[in-house]
Order: sequence, then structure tokens, then C-alpha cells
Amino acid sequence: MVRRPTRRSGLGLGSASSGTRLLDIGNMVGLSRTDKKRLERILREAERLRGLRPEDLIIVRDPEPAPDILGDFVGKLVKPKDMSEILGSVIQSPNLPKANQLDFVTSSMMDILRKKVPQSLPKTPVPIGKKGADLPVTSKGLTQLLQLAAVRLSEEQESVVWDDGINQLLVHASRMRATLTDGMVRVDIPVEADGLRATMQIPFAVGGEERLTGLVMATTDRPAGNALVAQVWGSSLIALAHGALISASESLAGASGRDPQNRRLIPRALVARRGMLVVESQARFNFKEARP
Repeated sequence: MVRRPTRRSGLGLGSASSGTRLLDIGNMVGLSRTDKKRLERILREAERLRGLRPEDLIIVRDPEPAPDILGDFVGKLVKPKDMSEILGSVIQSPNLPKANQLDFVTSSMMDILRKKVPQSLPKTPVPIGKKGADLPVTSKGLTQLLQLAAVRLSEEQESVVWDDGINQLLVHASRMRATLTDGMVRVDIPVEADGLRATMQIPFAVGGEERLTGLVMATTDRPAGNALVAQVWGSSLIALAHGALISASESLAGASGRDPQNRRLIPRALVARRGMLVVESQARFNFKEARP
């Protein structure tokens, strides 16, 4: 970047006109005719520039960006116990809709939380790309949200039969459970088949106190539990557990606030501690559409 000069004076060509300077050149000894013509050309051009400021001749190619005065949301931290109590009271409400209970529950939770702890959630739109509120849920609270998310993913059925044309498996979506340890979320899914009952366990390594991973998570190639069920239905069970975890996080973050374009916030990170999962919310970034 070219810095602009602080002085705003002219070019300092002096008060003498180019005619006087040309007369002086004509009287100089030792200059060839070519040198004199060259100097005459320079003086005529310089005369045309009199009164111009140096900064008028400067092109700034990369101006400094404007400072970002809008930062991340910093609000009062919510106690996991308070979130769990609010969630429990909403789920026991007789007004639960028959379909899409997950978004109804999370929206009702945030409405109650705004009244109970107003400083915990953003009151104004969260700037583009900036962080919103931190939303902690206990193992019990996450279990309840996962169950609602799994039922929605199972076409609003509490239990659903999977059939691949040869094998069948009864999956109890509404009985899914969550266990939280440092950097780890374990999802347990009860299943049934001819002559067996089992609980399949899917562990997800997520972010922890000392290892931030955003929404990146890892799991094993097969669930723990019945070996035959894991061999036949392992990928589908992992997909259900992962989908329920992401859906619950998206619904919770989306209900906590909006961005300037009135879009719901999204989760930007999951941080697991013993007995608690923190969903960090964020406003979406704007992306330019690719030209065809």
C-alpha cells in the first residue's frame, strides 16, 4: 500500500514562470542543443503541474479495511441445571404438537430462558459470522432432545422397523439415551430383532476443554453391542445417532437467536464435559454464489 503524505503543499516549483526559467537555460554555458530542448520540455510540463498536490497523483491500490467494531456476543452464562429444568417443564406440557416437537420444545425453552435470564441470549441480531450464546445441556437434557430428534428422523414414529429385504430390525428412536464425558458423546439405541434385544452404543469424539474441534467429530466403524446387528445395521445406526445429535444442536442454536437477515443461528462447535454438552451458536457467513 502507498501511504499518503501528511503535507498538503504544492510541488514547490517556485514562483518563477517557465519563460524566466527558459531564458536562464538559454544563457547557460556548456549545454548542448539537445540538452536545452530536453530541459525546456521538462519545464513546460512542470509548469502545467503547478498547484497540484502530491496526494492527487497517488493511487491507493489496497485501502485498509474498516475496523470491525461488532464482536462476539458475551452474555451471562446459563447454568446447565436451569436449562434442564426448563426443558423438563416444556416436555411435560400438554400443548406439545403431534409433529416436529423438537423445534417447538427448543423455541419454548428459549422463550422461557429469555424471561428468566434476559442477559443469557442476544436481544439484537448477531452480526454475520459472529458467535452467539453458549447453550449447555446435561446428559438428561441431551437425551430428551435426541429422542425428539430421532423420532422426527423416523417419520414421527417412536419405534420403526428397518427392512433391507432380508433382515429386519426394530429401532426404538424414542428410547435413545446420551452419556457425556470429557470430549465424548455416547449415544445408546435400543433395538430388537427375532430372538434378541440389545442396546447399540455409538461413541462420538467431539470437542473438549483442551481440544476445540468445531463440529468435526469421529466415531468407530461399527457400534458396540450385538456383533450381528453391528455387522448388518452398523452404518445405519451410526447415521441415525449422528443425525439426531446434529438435529438437536441445530434446533437448540436456531431457537437462541437470529442474524441481521432474520436467519436462525447455527451451531459452530460442540464441547463435551462430564455430564454436560455445550452447544456454541453462531450467525451464518455470507457466501457469494458461484458464477456459471
